[in-house]
Amino acid sequence: MHTPNPAKSPESGMTESGIGAWLDDRLNLSALYLKYGRKVFPVHSSYFLGEMALFSFIILVFTGAYLGFVYVPSNADVTVNGQTVPEAYASVQLIESIPVANLFRNVHHWAAHLMIASVLLHLMHIFFTGSYRKPREINWIIGTILLGLTLMAGFVGYSLPYDAYAVTATGIGYSIARSIPWIGGFVSQLFFGGAFPTLGSLARLYTIHVFILPAVITAVVGVHLLVIVKQKHTQPGYARKMAEPGKVLGVPLLPYQALLAGQLFLLMFGVLFVLSSLVTPHPVEAFGPPQAATPEVKPDWYLMWVYGFLKIMPAGASFRFLGATFSPDFLGGLLFPALVFGILTLAPWMDRTNRRAIRRFEYLEPVNQSPIRTGAGVAMLTLIGTMFIAAYYDQIGMSLGVIWSIVIVLPILAGIFAGLVAHTFRGQERFDPHEQLPRVSFAPEAPSPSEQLEAIKSAPTQLQPMRDDVVRTLHELGELAPYVRYLQGDEEIDDLLDTIEDLRTDLGDADGRLRNKVHTRSADGDGEQEPESS
Repeated sequence: MHTPNPAKSPESGMTESGIGAWLDDRLNLSALYLKYGRKVFPVHSSYFLGEMALFSFIILVFTGAYLGFVYVPSNADVTVNGQTVPEAYASVQLIESIPVANLFRNVHHWAAHLMIASVLLHLMHIFFTGSYRKPREINWIIGTILLGLTLMAGFVGYSLPYDAYAVTATGIGYSIARSIPWIGGFVSQLFFGGAFPTLGSLARLYTIHVFILPAVITAVVGVHLLVIVKQKHTQPGYARKMAEPGKVLGVPLLPYQALLAGQLFLLMFGVLFVLSSLVTPHPVEAFGPPQAATPEVKPDWYLMWVYGFLKIMPAGASFRFLGATFSPDFLGGLLFPALVFGILTLAPWMDRTNRRAIRRFEYLEPVNQSPIRTGAGVAMLTLIGTMFIAAYYDQIGMSLGVIWSIVIVLPILAGIFAGLVAHTFRGQERFDPHEQLPRVSFAPEAPSPSEQLEAIKSAPTQLQPMRDDVVRTLHELGELAPYVRYLQGDEEIDDLLDTIEDLRTDLGDADGRLRNKVHTRSADGDGEQEPESS
């Protein structure tokens, strides 16, 4: 009698008996494992940036759910210890008075920063290595959408403590929303629940922050992962020498990549707890409850670039068009970020190496190999960096003219310098980031065309069989025809046409010599007949 072996099958990863076999018999888990569990991940530290963003989001959901048991999304006044404050403000005070809850609030705060930083670094890694090109343009667009959603989630989270800082920062956002030409009033009331602040504002923003944005981010991340599964990962340059064509060099999802990801998740959770214990965000008492006076506030680093450009917009920079007013709030707070995100989104189509690309880009391209892309990326990062200076230009004694000169000139100089450095150090040998072509093998019994021609010359009695061998060989060579479309540049195509013309000429000359030799031998009485032309 056969006794089932409970050990795991190396092919399916499922147990052959017990609970694993019972589940596999009903859910066909072995097929799921073979389809997704064996998905290969490249072993390279830069690929963990995307997973860091995902794990940060998971930590945000867990800690946010915990805080939701205590937080009250209401700006109605309540009296606590003889002080009348908004109920949301009082609930945050209660959270800060509970050590564990306060620690979770701090972890939630720093996890938001880590998620935004991870998404930014992930996009930068993709951009500077040219991984946004064919066939990954769709995932690049998804990445820019995810960046915008994370920034929006961070902004909406400002309002929840409902202290003086939160009300001031959210009020700036409300003013920007109202400045949208033609539809500003509708958008601001829809997003903020009326004229901010009103009794319905905080409940509306809480719903957006806790339910709508996490649901949308989850859907976007899901689509992002599905596209990765469909297209496979890009690979580091060193993998090109070892990977098989069409295959990814790395480790499978189960169990190796899952173990690495689990270790990274626990490490991130631990580091965030240590950071939250040592560096805490400002308590609500630092600014106090909302008041008539407007405190001087500046946003966190991930929104400082918008604030900086908004601050240096001249007060008179406005105009009217079709009955609508384009105010400085709209130009600096919405139009400028929209232009930045628009350029990011269109990067795959602005890259000239991707416009007429036929083959797929499957490997990371060295940064110094594309001076134009490197210079453009450094110029954009420098422009964003100058916005941090612009946010403090009046406090460090700069005039509006000086800061505008810095904003315009410094990114151009930085981009040119970075492009020149990349051009200088890119070297003579260029790395090809395209996919590897499948290896083409020929029948081992088929000799080369030159060998067959020599055989025909030395054995005219076997002219017809040898000619058939030549035809068969040329037919096999013809299988390379589909790869002609992979040629890059006019020079390679011209070289191929010249080679074909030379081959046609050589074969024609050889055919003429063979025919003359056969006619000569026939005239000498050898009894040989000229074979029919193939």
